[in-house]
Amino acid sequence: MRNIKWITSVVAFFMMMVNAPAQNTTSPYSILGVGDIETKDFGRWYGMGSTSLAMSSPYYINASNPASLMALDERVMNFDLANRGKSANFMYPTTDTFTATTKDFSVRRISLAFKPNKNWAFSVGLKPYSTINYMLVEVNPAFNNSSLLAKTVDGSGGLNQVYFAYARKLGKNLSMGLTTSYYFGSANIKTDYYGTALSSSLNRQEYNIMSAFQFQLGLQYNMQISPAVKQHFGITLSNPATVTQRLETEYFSNEVSVKKNNETKRNFELPLTAGAGYAITFNDKITFGADAVFSNWKKQKVDYPNSYTTPSARLNAGFEYVKKRKIKGYAFENWYLQAGFNYENNYISVQNRDLNSYGITAGFGKNLSRMLSVYTGYEFGKKGNKSSGQITEQYSQFILGFTLKEFWFNYSKYGRYQ
Repeated sequence: MRNIKWITSVVAFFMMMVNAPAQNTTSPYSILGVGDIETKDFGRWYGMGSTSLAMSSPYYINASNPASLMALDERVMNFDLANRGKSANFMYPTTDTFTATTKDFSVRRISLAFKPNKNWAFSVGLKPYSTINYMLVEVNPAFNNSSLLAKTVDGSGGLNQVYFAYARKLGKNLSMGLTTSYYFGSANIKTDYYGTALSSSLNRQEYNIMSAFQFQLGLQYNMQISPAVKQHFGITLSNPATVTQRLETEYFSNEVSVKKNNETKRNFELPLTAGAGYAITFNDKITFGADAVFSNWKKQKVDYPNSYTTPSARLNAGFEYVKKRKIKGYAFENWYLQAGFNYENNYISVQNRDLNSYGITAGFGKNLSRMLSVYTGYEFGKKGNKSSGQITEQYSQFILGFTLKEFWFNYSKYGRYQ
């Protein structure tokens, strides 16, 4: 009964966080494809540049590689909530100054993980996969150039990812995991038309409803090469997937619906993605790690001149220092410090040029008690290049997350817990 109350409290808190108000950061690049795809892990290893494919911990959930679940403590229910705050400003190719700052605070991941015994573990979670949030203003001549017609396009939405991960121990130092993901969401696009020649207000509302399934296979291998040195290896592989799209369009005149259309849009293809990570730890205190991830995007046109999807790559690297303390002869993690960087060649080519981004990171975390761990991280970065005719986005963001833990005790040989 105590565990049921604990789960109920967790769900209630999650619903409160999801419904909390937030300011939205406008992103001009979210007009492309399925929006800004979130390739970083907003978790315990964020401060290492999101270097996480080979990493694992008894205290924190690693959503980047399902095989990492085997490192969790047995019979401990883990609930993880990650939040992000972000501010950004933009420089357009025709200007030399940045625009006013936009801000955002939102939940980036919620997950639950449990390891009932030493042989297997599982996790369920929900997080954004992509974000759409932009506003476009255009003014064009109309009616044989006798007047001007202006329009504003307001886009919002994106894809969400709900997933189930299962991990299994294959050997003393080898584990395997499989994540099954379902993507769902929509692009909500509202277009308003203005002009002195218009006799009434006109607007169009579009709902592009999207969904897809995808699987990710993960492996992790840990090797003790000396009493003071450990090596960690991790690989992941995700299959290509198809995002089905269904477009619902409704036209309004003076806020009265005048026409509705339903049509099936051309599907959008997600890529085959492969990642590899390596880390080395000295004296269970200092860790250096690096990840490389490649996504083989097929060329697909997007709704912007001279822009299309293209193969993308991401590199992460960082280090970590862990301070431990002893309790009854056992060493437990007390707190950690991190630093790192990341570089990404984005999946969209803009103005026939690669869209690149980079960031530098720092992180800190602490186990406050047996039941609560917290982690924080900060990143400063840039995306896009003005000299390539692209909008330059300069951003800073921080994460604040915590993991709640509760022991579930075995009371029968059938694996049931109370």
